[in-house]
Amino acid sequence: MSIVIRQARQLYYKVISIEIVLLLILFCSITFFYSMGTGLSFLVGCLASLLPHCLFVYWIFFRQSTKNTNKMTAFYRGEGLKWLLTIVLIVVAFKSYPTMNFVAFFVGYFFMLLCNSLLPILLKLRAK
Repeated sequence: MSIVIRQARQLYYKVISIEIVLLLILFCSITFFYSMGTGLSFLVGCLASLLPHCLFVYWIFFRQSTKNTNKMTAFYRGEGLKWLLTIVLIVVAFKSYPTMNFVAFFVGYFFMLLCNSLLPILLKLRAK
């Protein structure tokens, strides 16, 4: 395994760990200061963004492929799976949770998207 892939694995392991801790802290804070319904909506929104990202990271960096496939093909498949899982999770969330606070849901969703994008950059800058 190359050094670059090993470093990327370590980076994304840290990123996902930090995201989970942030998610739990914010969920508890929102639930305590607002309501359980708002906190659950925020949590579901965060999970609708975090779980597809975790699948993508697993698909690209942690999956052991038995075939000798092209890296770009694996990247595109991972991105396709990420979009598919995101759509499925959002539809399931909207259908199964009728009293959802949509503002809290989308705040959680976009918060996790920001974390998915910015945390790797911040951790790389901090490591230099």
